[in-house]
Amino acid sequence: MERLKQLIMELSDLPGNVGYEDQVIQYLLDSLGEEKQVSLDILGNLTVHLTPKNIGKQRVMLFGHMDEVGMMVNHIDKNGFIYCEKLGSLNPTCLAGLKLELHGEKGSVNGVVGVKSHHLAKQKEGKIPENARDYYLDIGALSRDEVLDAGIDIGSPVTFKPQFLQLYGNCIANKAMDDRALLGILLYLTENLAIEKLDVDLYLVFSVQEEFNTRGIMPTVREIHPDIVIGLDVTPATDTPDLSGLSEIKLGKGPALTFMNHHSRGTLAGIVPNKRFLTYLESMGERAGIPIQREVATGILTETAYIAIENNQTVVANISLPTRYTHSPVEVIHLEDALGIYQLLAEFLLSLDGTQKFGKNSDFERNDNK
Repeated sequence: MERLKQLIMELSDLPGNVGYEDQVIQYLLDSLGEEKQVSLDILGNLTVHLTPKNIGKQRVMLFGHMDEVGMMVNHIDKNGFIYCEKLGSLNPTCLAGLKLELHGEKGSVNGVVGVKSHHLAKQKEGKIPENARDYYLDIGALSRDEVLDAGIDIGSPVTFKPQFLQLYGNCIANKAMDDRALLGILLYLTENLAIEKLDVDLYLVFSVQEEFNTRGIMPTVREIHPDIVIGLDVTPATDTPDLSGLSEIKLGKGPALTFMNHHSRGTLAGIVPNKRFLTYLESMGERAGIPIQREVATGILTETAYIAIENNQTVVANISLPTRYTHSPVEVIHLEDALGIYQLLAEFLLSLDGTQKFGKNSDFERNDNK
């Protein structure tokens, strides 16, 4: 558990906006070492082929995304105050008074989000701004020229300031648990799974641009052409007072298996995975002694929605990590849930021998000899 926590802490501390996942990529390359077969594509998708000796067998792909929600500088005024646009679906309502990091040509620069001094605020100031562009950032510069001299310019990415916290028991908090906690699980898998016992051809993909267009992984999917895909991501835990009753997802109650997710705000997409595949995964959880939660969620979308319709060969599923306060700088997870995802994946992978079939064509498979 301590090793898994260390991986999650180190990964979630790293900055990695959409299109600027470089530090995460370097961390993964260093962690994976030179012995594993690793490739990097033009967008930044990093693929680890763990079983090159099993080429020709059933292809299984596990993935999580490297990028995190953040902002990008789009205006610097004459007094040195900085304005941004969202980069990914960041929650702007948590911005006021927040610590941030701006990443420029001369390295990272600390900043804060400005908030009206309480002593001078009127009693009724109206509702909290709902757009990132309505806030301003302050790096301590007294002019636009000083901002530029610090290496910050239009297009500079901005991330939440990392603040890893050990909470009570096995709960931890930081920015970018979405999706670095799941990357930590994948790295943990490479360190602990008996790869030599696998009877499938296994690929791990650390993908990019999920928070921006949800499709950054697609060139890699087309290259691997997998038979089975499992996506790893967070899902909102609704065990807090403000979300009570919206679903049954809770921290500390095990991984969540997606039975449906759907997004209709601007993008109409989602996934209802094959029931036989879900039943098989649930049976693996039962065999491993892991509690499994069932996730039915709207307003959520992952890459599997597009992977599922890329060809007529690939069956997909999502395994989710229950997370409080998603897309904020204080995302909270439970380490037992994270470890449970690893245990579920290990049980599933070691069970495969190439005979398992999932999909509607298998559900209705006929024996023509009868």
